[in-house]
Amino acid sequence: MPTPIRTATLLLTALALGACSQTPTPTAATGTLGAQAVSGDFSRWGMNWSPSTWKNGDPLFGCTFSKNNITLGTGSDAAVYGWLDSSTCSEIKSNRWKTQGTRFGGDIYVPNVAGTTTTLFTYFNDGTVWNEIDVEFVPSRGSLHPALIYRNGGSRYVYEAWIPAASNAWHRVDVNWTASSIVWTLNGRVVFTMYRNASLPLGATVVTGSGSSMQIPAAAWPTRSQQLIANFWRGSNTADARGFLGSYGGGTGQAIWNNIY
Repeated sequence: MPTPIRTATLLLTALALGACSQTPTPTAATGTLGAQAVSGDFSRWGMNWSPSTWKNGDPLFGCTFSKNNITLGTGSDAAVYGWLDSSTCSEIKSNRWKTQGTRFGGDIYVPNVAGTTTTLFTYFNDGTVWNEIDVEFVPSRGSLHPALIYRNGGSRYVYEAWIPAASNAWHRVDVNWTASSIVWTLNGRVVFTMYRNASLPLGATVVTGSGSSMQIPAAAWPTRSQQLIANFWRGSNTADARGFLGSYGGGTGQAIWNNIY
């Protein structure tokens, strides 16, 4: 149960959303802020979800996922609210596994908390092969970070871009994953595309694209089904974390996910 101070802070945050939302503000958002934290699986947007309750790995991550940080809208409000402070953060995992040839996305409210990221992504890791398709909003950079991650036993490869995106704002995102391309759409506009290239070998372990597209080696292309996940977390203030997310100075905030598919 949120403390009275935290509840009041969340209430003021929710009341301010209508003035800056780029997609419809979840109905009756203020009615959810005193609700009990999620204690088990729940249903939203035609899927079942579970809150994570584990310590994410250093050196990049700096908090423990807590089910006490997830609250749900009530009545007609189908949104999910995730809280972050200096020690705990928020993650929900869907029972939905996305496959090549499908898309994912939804409406995300991104709080302006330095050193954090608000995300929606797909994830597969069987201990050998690791793939992710990421939508990550990074307030310290004022950017959306579309990324593809691949590992097969050896080096970890990251293909990424940085697209301007405001914080303290709603964003509607869509990712279309096919056998030949992955297309990121932000607020109705295509902002970045990755193309599968069968003749391109694996090279540098981190490749940052410029412009509106980049070529991806076929060996790194995701083909297996991946779990749909959303989270809101802070960096650990290691050099790697600061380089990616900026410095975290102890801020608190609330991310919101709605209409996820």
